[in-house]
Amino acid sequence: MPVLVQVSILVFTLAFVAAVVALVRALVQVRRTAAQAEATLRSVETAIPRLVATVDQAGEVLVSVRNVTAHAEKLAGDVEHVGGKAVKLSTLFVDQVMTPTAQAAALITGVRTGAMYLLDGWLRRRRAAREQTTGGNHHE
Repeated sequence: MPVLVQVSILVFTLAFVAAVVALVRALVQVRRTAAQAEATLRSVETAIPRLVATVDQAGEVLVSVRNVTAHAEKLAGDVEHVGGKAVKLSTLFVDQVMTPTAQAAALITGVRTGAMYLLDGWLRRRRAAREQTTGGNHHE
């Protein structure tokens, strides 16, 4: 065989061996990557039911929050209604009870003050009249 054919076969064989070695290394790397992907998929498979359960619980929590919010809004409306009634009642009380009572108290105070003034005047005149009728000596 000619030397050129032998060298060509040798180069082709070396290239084939190098390609096989590279292919084996690539297959080993693919096998490692597949193992990692399989482990990741197992983790995802175990996480998916927990995720679904969490989403279900979140939905239940949202329903509960919605119910609580509805009750709170109803309670706020009731409080507003009761507050309005309390304001009307206090206004009615002030208008119908406190105002006449305050006016009566002012009238009583005025009558009392006037009576005291008249009584003081009457007592002074009486004392003055008594002192004049006794005819006592004012120089002693």
